[in-house]
Amino acid sequence: MTTFSIAGLQLEGSAGDNTDHMLLEIDKVMGRFPWLEMVVLPELSACGGDRALAEALPGPTEARFCDMAKSHGIWLIPGSLFEKDGDRLYNTVPVIDPDGNVIARYRKQFPWMPYEHSITPGDEFVVFDVPGVACFGISNCYDMWYPETIRALSWMGAEIILHPSLTSTLDRDVETAMVRAHAAQNQVYFFDVNLAGPLGFGQSCIAGPGGEVVYQAGKGREIIPLRLDIGYLKEARKNGWQGLTQPLKSFRDSKLTYPQYDNQGESKAWRDLGEVRVPVKPDRGQT
Repeated sequence: MTTFSIAGLQLEGSAGDNTDHMLLEIDKVMGRFPWLEMVVLPELSACGGDRALAEALPGPTEARFCDMAKSHGIWLIPGSLFEKDGDRLYNTVPVIDPDGNVIARYRKQFPWMPYEHSITPGDEFVVFDVPGVACFGISNCYDMWYPETIRALSWMGAEIILHPSLTSTLDRDVETAMVRAHAAQNQVYFFDVNLAGPLGFGQSCIAGPGGEVVYQAGKGREIIPLRLDIGYLKEARKNGWQGLTQPLKSFRDSKLTYPQYDNQGESKAWRDLGEVRVPVKPDRGQT
């Protein structure tokens, strides 16, 4: 049986630089659980959502996380950083290997519009292999609302989706439902780690290849060390979860084409929805 040990750190983050706090928490979790092979942190943990802390990558904050990964010999997904690239700003997730090397950077493809209007969308998917274990894919917060992104990662070979998040709104319950749905539809482990208060809503959720909840966190700080059963994942893909559905094979074998992907998604029904904009108060006249 092949297992892989991952800890999600649902940390409490405040506005501003939280890097020291994150590094201390990583040190503490590795001291308590030295068998861990990977640590995943929430979206924008390091900067607390402060765009003024954006850096070009590679940069000094990322380098500190590289040193931490190397010192413990772990894979490290330190949430995301605001990346400055010329006059553009990206929300970028570094993937750091146990030697402290950044092997990939994933730029969030769907900034949370219209509220993150100054963030440039990325246009590349990221998967990477942990040798002898599995293929991993990176998603970031609002990307999850677009099922095509997760299906693309699965098509590229991803068996475990790592999903840093920073959600502080009342639709968090909907997102935990999406975690389970994506896991079942794509027969993956979906490892979602959300920031806790005061900036985030917590409730990180890890789901297995049948959509089953492996762990559901509360709203406060939690350390979530898990051993994922890779053999169980591969069995579910081969014969269906509990011998039931085999959705990846059926999708692969289908001859359907999808009209929403023709003509760059042109649709009168969608065009009539109007532009993406922040809602405004209704004009109710003078009282």
